[in-house]
Amino acid sequence: MLNIKYGISGDRTTGAHSPVPVKPDDSEELVFKIAVKMKRPVLDPCVAVGFLPFSSDCLRVGQLVNMRWRVERLKNPEDASLLADEILYQVDANPQNWMVAGRKCGHVSLSNKQGSRIEITVTCVPLVSGYVHPPQLGLPHVGEANISCNPAGPHLVCVLPPTLSTSYCIPA
Repeated sequence: MLNIKYGISGDRTTGAHSPVPVKPDDSEELVFKIAVKMKRPVLDPCVAVGFLPFSSDCLRVGQLVNMRWRVERLKNPEDASLLADEILYQVDANPQNWMVAGRKCGHVSLSNKQGSRIEITVTCVPLVSGYVHPPQLGLPHVGEANISCNPAGPHLVCVLPPTLSTSYCIPA
């Protein structure tokens, strides 16, 4: 709750209009109240998630690809719900572009010690060629304000048809 309290000072007899008569029991003090929802700063994350580069330059339709993310604890969490040694992860992939060959979600052990890190690997198969959005790693029980995505995952990845040369992926 935010309370703002202020008074009116100065000569009330001068101005653009004649002053409004004030009853003797009225106070010249005004109080405004407003409820403001405050958020934790985005620049104060507890966990960093980074997308690791692919093992090959270009991906091919139908070829197994290991998607890898590194999760690192940046600091000890203030939120009690983040103190657990296990973190739930979930891979979100567009089913028209990707097939997840294995588990889409699971638990991984991440120590509460600052600087501890783990790597999550999920095998996927690209289903279409062209520039497509890669699968994303989510941590459902960790709020967005507690996650730093650095380096951010690629916005688009190039997927080649099974028989095209790799020069197709290189922008002109």
